[in-house]
Amino acid sequence: FKASAASNYEFCVEDFGIGLDADDVKNIISKYGKSTKRDSNTELGMMGLGFKAPLAYSSSFYFICRKDGMERKYMMYEGEDVNTIDLLYETPTTEANGVKIIIPVKYQDAYQFRKKIKEQLCYFESVYFDVPDDSTITNDFVISRHTHFQFSEMSIDDRIHICLDNVYYPLDFEKLGIDRIDFPVALRFSLSDGLYPTPNRESLRYTQEAKKIIMDKLGDVADYFVKKYN
Repeated sequence: FKASAASNYEFCVEDFGIGLDADDVKNIISKYGKSTKRDSNTELGMMGLGFKAPLAYSSSFYFICRKDGMERKYMMYEGEDVNTIDLLYETPTTEANGVKIIIPVKYQDAYQFRKKIKEQLCYFESVYFDVPDDSTITNDFVISRHTHFQFSEMSIDDRIHICLDNVYYPLDFEKLGIDRIDFPVALRFSLSDGLYPTPNRESLRYTQEAKKIIMDKLGDVADYFVKKYN
């Protein structure tokens, strides 16, 4: 997350996975509902919406794809009827496979982006942060993990919350019918535990089954601390 031209910022996310080639962009990235995670029960995704998420904030963004010795840069933008992807360049490369997404950020939104970085990514060990103008976002923070809960030094939520495969979600105490718990740890869950996010990934689905699963986990955490400290 760095300053760019005209006193604005750029938010970039880069991975070094299998990458994308021209066919992947044409047949997967350009289509809503298309996903390589369709049959996975261990990965968040499968809706075919995530890659288009930057368009919820900006009318356009860039992405750079490297695969099998070729690098291509594209711009995705909102069209009159459908979203459009333009190829800006392609060139041979010796760099490893991967994808980099570049989103322009307005100056007045920089604080919220830094806040969300700390909130959403504080439980990931495999993420390298590069935020020069914020000393609170570093790469030497400590994550303490236990069977039923975990704690991150970079977390900014001082209430008990939820991590679904390390993805942060606030806990909706009202939907659970309990008082707010001011305790800055995350209840640990995996996708195989029976909790699922809403399609927009903003919150969890609070079904009757999900509520019971969460309450049982709260009980496990309470028992841990009672046995350890009482």
